[in-house]
Amino acid sequence: MKENAAAKARRYVGEGRLVIRELHEQDGTALADCRGDGAIYSLGYDEQGWWCSCAARARCSHLIALGLVCALEPREAQR
Repeated sequence: MKENAAAKARRYVGEGRLVIRELHEQDGTALADCRGDGAIYSLGYDEQGWWCSCAARARCSHLIALGLVCALEPREAQR
């Protein structure tokens, strides 16, 4: 049976393949690397949305893995 993207993402996290390089809570951005089955991919979330350097055209397992460990929402200004 072929592993789906969500199962692969959980495996990547469990095997320590996801490395968070930068996480900015104030502006809700992230930069990470994920060692996939074929290469190490750069990925993250910024003002333009989610992105990954892999060739997948839909939301890939690398981005799902990042989403499993990061809650990215810009914070409201403190009073």
